[in-house]
Amino acid sequence: MKKIFIAITVCSLALALCACGNDSENKSSSATSETSTVSSSAESSTETSPSDTSATEETSELKAAFEKVKKEVTLPEDMSDFTEARVKRVFGITDENMTDFAGAVCTNGVRQDQIIYFKAKDEENAKFIAQKLQDNWQATYNVIQNYDPDQMTIIENAKVETDGLYVSLVMSADADKIKEIFKENLNK
Repeated sequence: MKKIFIAITVCSLALALCACGNDSENKSSSATSETSTVSSSAESSTETSPSDTSATEETSELKAAFEKVKKEVTLPEDMSDFTEARVKRVFGITDENMTDFAGAVCTNGVRQDQIIYFKAKDEENAKFIAQKLQDNWQATYNVIQNYDPDQMTIIENAKVETDGLYVSLVMSADADKIKEIFKENLNK
């Protein structure tokens, strides 16, 4: 009964959020709410990435590592890559705070798998990004803690990690393998 209630609640939230619009071109979007995790789960997996005019050689580093993760780890089928617009909406992080990012999030509203890696512009921005990821983790925890014990294990085992300018949050049953692939493929 609980699972049916959860599914109905998540679907209702997804429909309500979808009805609000999904205009990724609108640069004047409203501020991110505490429950950004729920909205990120409800977003369409067909969201298109805006052109990245700040693409540099560094930008490809995390994305290349994430492509290796996709090849070596079986990720849920409904994982949708983070775009610049989604990163801004979900975390409140922009290109003013980072030089690179890569990752994906489950969009079915049930699974909480999320992989996100950032390379901050400097140490101050690394702390800022780490706090934003911690806020996202806490919001996810608060929403799921009373509903899905299987997903809670994944969330409880996840933690925000900082290594120099790299900041990450990996919520996945295969978190250790994913982190290892990123570690092997990042130039530090």
